[in-house]
Amino acid sequence: MTILASFMNAVRPFFLSHRRPRASQRIHLLPSGLELIDLANRKPLWRFDWCDVKEIITFKIDAYVMDHICIGFRTVDISDYFVAYEAQENWNQLIDFLQTEFSIDWPRCYTHVLHPPFAPNRTTIWGAPWPPPCPSCNYDLRHWPKICPECGRPVEPPSLLPLSND
Repeated sequence: MTILASFMNAVRPFFLSHRRPRASQRIHLLPSGLELIDLANRKPLWRFDWCDVKEIITFKIDAYVMDHICIGFRTVDISDYFVAYEAQENWNQLIDFLQTEFSIDWPRCYTHVLHPPFAPNRTTIWGAPWPPPCPSCNYDLRHWPKICPECGRPVEPPSLLPLSND
């Protein structure tokens, strides 16, 4: 057996064991809202009603080799979001629902948050944007539109999806 063949036989189990894992959570669309189910114990991790949604954001998580696209739902006046990930079961049904019920143009949202690669890109795609905390000192910037009063860093406004030319 050649050196290359023995090397390939040695590393093959590593590559075969790292295929896309089965989802451990399922996005469950309800008539009045959304919930995320933990498939191990069949219990909801979180749940909310559509009428309570104040903002929908999309962002990506840098996983070093690839980016993971996420959607966050804010239902109260704090910066806590219910987050769904593209690797979770029923992601496509959630996207279809958001396109029909919230008039979100997902292809534009997806390409907007995807580029540039491996860079954070949090974008409000529906509702009123909630300002993220100061990246330097984590100060709440809701009432300070221009500069952080704690550390003096200039404040960048929340990113909104640009208007289409249609």
